[in-house]
Amino acid sequence: MGDLLNKLDEFVLSLKENEKADKTIKKYKTNIKAFIDFSKDKELNKETVIKFKDKLDTVDEYMPNTTNNYLVVLNKFFKFIGREDLCVKIIKQQIKFSLDYSLSKSDYHRLLRTAKKYEEEDNYIILRILAETGIRISELSFFKIEDLSKTMKIRKKGKVREIPVKIDLLRAIRKYCRDKKIKEGPVIFNPKTGKPYVDSTIWRRLKKIAGRARISKNAVHPHAFRHYFAKCYLETYPNDIAGLADILGHSSLETTRIYTKLTNKEKELKIRNIKF
Repeated sequence: MGDLLNKLDEFVLSLKENEKADKTIKKYKTNIKAFIDFSKDKELNKETVIKFKDKLDTVDEYMPNTTNNYLVVLNKFFKFIGREDLCVKIIKQQIKFSLDYSLSKSDYHRLLRTAKKYEEEDNYIILRILAETGIRISELSFFKIEDLSKTMKIRKKGKVREIPVKIDLLRAIRKYCRDKKIKEGPVIFNPKTGKPYVDSTIWRRLKKIAGRARISKNAVHPHAFRHYFAKCYLETYPNDIAGLADILGHSSLETTRIYTKLTNKEKELKIRNIKF
């Protein structure tokens, strides 16, 4: 076990040298450490790795995607230490092309009204940026005073993509900054630390607003606002999947199509309106 921990330190160092994000490095280290703890007092062979894979796949909290994330990281680690014989196959799964919950336009505007009602200007701006640009929560930190423009640049994993920002949204952000006397740095940040909020904090805040607005908290899921943005975009430009993929930062159109699928309720309503 001690040898594996030493090799883990070397692997982490290589990740830093390759300029991997701190969050990515932390995730890799946590996943590999979980395997090291599991394999303690066991022989390091493929059978042990398969048992770890089976454990992940049978615990309720581990969905196939999460299990596969662990396995991808482990396989990279095994290749790094020259033990490709330990690598295992990821779990095959069908892509789920429907959602159980989705934000409607009335839901979105109710969230905005609720944020206004409780005088939560920062949450109001967060809601608008997420829903009207389609960015990920982790990309909120790129909205900085000095960079505010009709076209924002998002730099992640060595890639740069440009995000168009509507004039009315840009004006709302600038007004918010003037009112809050924010003159530099991120538009949205924790006033106690001066640093951007972590993703989980943002989601907790948005779910709290959903509760106040009497909207199902299940509708405010990690991809809720990207999915909402995608639906609104395609209502205006029905055939422009490629344009939407470019804005969302997807390299595959198939990934973008997932965001355009109907919820089960929407499918049901459409079927009801068919005359046979």
